Amino acid sequence: MNSFLVHKPVLLDEVVSNLDVQDSDYVLDGTLGLGGHAKAILTKLTGSGRYYGFDLDSRNMQEARKRLKCFEGKVYYVNDNFCTIDHYQKVLKIDGVDKVVLDLGLSSPHVDVAEYGFSFKKRGPLDMRFSRKQKLTASMVVNGMSEAKITEIFYKFGELKFAPKIARFIVQERQNKPFVYTDEFAKRLEPVLHPKNAAKELACIFQALRIVVNDELNVLYNGLNHLFELLRPGGRIAVISYHSLEDRIVKSFMKKLQKPLETDPEKAQLSIHAPAKIELVNKKIIVPSADEIEENPRARSAKLRVFKKL
Repeated sequence: MNSFLVHKPVLLDEVVSNLDVQDSDYVLDGTLGLGGHAKAILTKLTGSGRYYGFDLDSRNMQEARKRLKCFEGKVYYVNDNFCTIDHYQKVLKIDGVDKVVLDLGLSSPHVDVAEYGFSFKKRGPLDMRFSRKQKLTASMVVNGMSEAKITEIFYKFGELKFAPKIARFIVQERQNKPFVYTDEFAKRLEPVLHPKNAAKELACIFQALRIVVNDELNVLYNGLNHLFELLRPGGRIAVISYHSLEDRIVKSFMKKLQKPLETDPEKAQLSIHAPAKIELVNKKIIVPSADEIEENPRARSAKLRVFKKL
């Protein structure tokens, strides 16, 4: 079945309600994807509100344009990374936004469409780029990087304790024949995977490759900083993460804003912390309901954090 047709936005109701969208809000969506969250939020922008949708994947953006055609004039599309917002502020005449939504990770087509090269269950090129403008591919990583570098990638971004063993095997194996396809790469890795945990370990390996190819963690860290500067006082940011590495960055970012270090030397004598710059909208992390997970299994690892700028 076409993943474009069955697209289900994760934690949709929770995102919309916790963002508390008003009719004249300026909303920035850093991960437009197929436009699922956008469509629900745009129905609330009945006043002078605007919607800025960023996405690296031009294929997804094309589909989002079709879905959001009825909101023409309110939506501004940017086929680029959300961490480049500074570059587009003048072009789009954005002097501030009221709401930000980030739905991190993969969209449904990335997993379902074999040619995108993200899934080890289907034959596709070892690619994993969100944008064809990017130069680095997963194939270049596994076929060209050193054993030490591949070890670091799998250990750091896949959180695999036996990363050195996998890296050593890859470097030896590629001498026989380079890795070309996703399913073939997964099949050739079988000798170094634990039979009972092979699927989980492959998911971690593919996650690590995807993160390094798209520089995802640096994009998230830098993007959060830029977006927070753009956010108006009283504005809110909602972030959905899907693995511990992403969530750790979001949590750390929020913690620094809850207890920012005092930069004034005189005030620092009284307290090392300046007044809080944010407050949490949801004290407890929001996760999908059992019903949502049953309907959309890909939502099972999602975690939503929402905070408000003071």
